[in-house]
Amino acid sequence: MGKAKRISRVSANIRKKRLYITLHGIISKKEAERIYTDIRFCVSDLEPGFGVITDLTQCRIGHLSAIATSKKIMHFLLEKQVGPIIRIIGQGKVIYLQLLKLSDKKLGYDPKYVSTLEEAEALLDGLVQKESIA
Repeated sequence: MGKAKRISRVSANIRKKRLYITLHGIISKKEAERIYTDIRFCVSDLEPGFGVITDLTQCRIGHLSAIATSKKIMHFLLEKQVGPIIRIIGQGKVIYLQLLKLSDKKLGYDPKYVSTLEEAEALLDGLVQKESIA
């Protein structure tokens, strides 16, 4: 038996007010559309200000055909009043450069980049704590 194919997945932690997106391999347009659908379902259970952690450590690159859907995801998250966005990129990823070009900071989509899930969780915990004090 061969290895099970790893697929991208989306989940929400309602208690922590977080959306988790884990991307694997090369993201096609079809895969991007599936991810978008999953994101819409998960976000419906989250309150405005939710954080997003996207794990890109196993994602090599995205197809150009998936760019429109990626932008649709970003706009959807902004409409739903997304809070902090953290991307886990590991080291030396080409996808990082692609995402930098796609992120629309003018609209308020300004992700932070870290190397591990632990760093992402700690960063979000720190941001949430700052907001609760202010």
